[in-house]
Order: sequence, then structure tokens, then C-alpha cells
Amino acid sequence: MTIFLIFTLGTIWGSFFGLMIDRLPEHSIVHPRSHCLNCGQILIWRDLIPIISQLINGARCRYCKIKLTCWYSILELACGVLFVMGWLEKVDLTFSLICLASFLMVGFDLKAHAFPLGIWLIFFALLSFTCPYNIGVLSCIFIAIVTELFSLRMGSGDWLYLSLVSFSADFFQLTLCLFWASLSGLLYYAVNPKQRKAEIPFLPFLFLSYLCHFCLKMMLQ
Repeated sequence: MTIFLIFTLGTIWGSFFGLMIDRLPEHSIVHPRSHCLNCGQILIWRDLIPIISQLINGARCRYCKIKLTCWYSILELACGVLFVMGWLEKVDLTFSLICLASFLMVGFDLKAHAFPLGIWLIFFALLSFTCPYNIGVLSCIFIAIVTELFSLRMGSGDWLYLSLVSFSADFFQLTLCLFWASLSGLLYYAVNPKQRKAEIPFLPFLFLSYLCHFCLKMMLQ
């Protein structure tokens, strides 16, 4: 029963994160009330139950029947699983905070190629209390500043994100994450010819490479 409650709490956080990604920075997260973006109908409680509402309604708006994206449920499920893993002490607080920050930052990157500096500052401050700074953290921040000043090919937001990852990865591990993220990004370009002239979000590749690295490290322990 406790695990179910923890999972439910995580899905609620995931639902809140989805709201933030949907509305910020253009709109308030408080007003107006949650509504269908297609028909404008105000959603009631039965439409807002994390994961369950989408399953019951067949991933469609209950009013206008438009097809809804599944990323809301994926985000809610991911947060729920993360909360349970943290409760069972399968992952530490540092990893959990990095994942929560990643969920938000990846969402903003996919939505509008935007980097939420305010959210980064909040999670950077929280991580600063969980573990000490290291050379990787400071180096990534320095490179981010240089990138912003001289408009290099890799965005400063990517390096700021890597500064969060550096709280749980040493220099060698960080280099591997960057290598695998770059390789997977190139593969994405190769299999998606239409994307070759467009800017692609890089944070999802960085986050996936970090997750793969973490899982591999857990398996080898």
C-alpha cells in the first residue's frame, strides 16, 4: 500500500511537470484552469487523474475526442517509477534530482529548443547540498559560459545540463556520456534525412546516454 501511495505521489509530480512544460514561459501555471487545447473545455477531476484518465478515455479528449499525445502519461509513469525506486533506496537522492531535472529540461528542449535557466538554477542549488562540487561541474559551467560568449556549435544549455550530470559522474564517465550522446545524435540524423537541415534537441540524447551509463554501472556493481 505504501509503495502504491509513493507511486501515486510521483505521478502527481509528473502531471505537474507536464503542466509546467505545457505553459511556461508563455503562460501562468495557475490560471486558467486545465482545459482541452483543442475545444477549450474545462477539465474536471475525472479528466486529470494521472495515467488512468488517459487509459479510460483512450488517450482522447472526453469532449471533442481529439487524439492526445502520450508523453503526458510517459512523464507521469517515469516520475512514479523514480519515486518508488528512491523510496526503496535503489537510487540515491543525487540521481533522483538529476532525473527530475532531466524530465523537465528534456520536455522544454523537445517543445521549443528552450533551456529553462531558472529550473536549472533550482536543481543546481539542490544538488549542491547533496554532494560537493568537483572539477567536472566547474568545467562544464566554464565551457557553457565560453559557448554562450562565442556562439559555438554546441549550446550552452547542453553544457549546463552536463554540469548537473557531473555531480554523479567523473570526468571519464562524463566524456563517455558525451560520446554516446553525440553518436546517437548522428545516427538519428542518418535515419531521418528530413531532419538533416533542422536543429534537433540534444538534451534527450544526453539524458539517454546518462541513463544507459547509470544502468551499466549498476549492473557491474
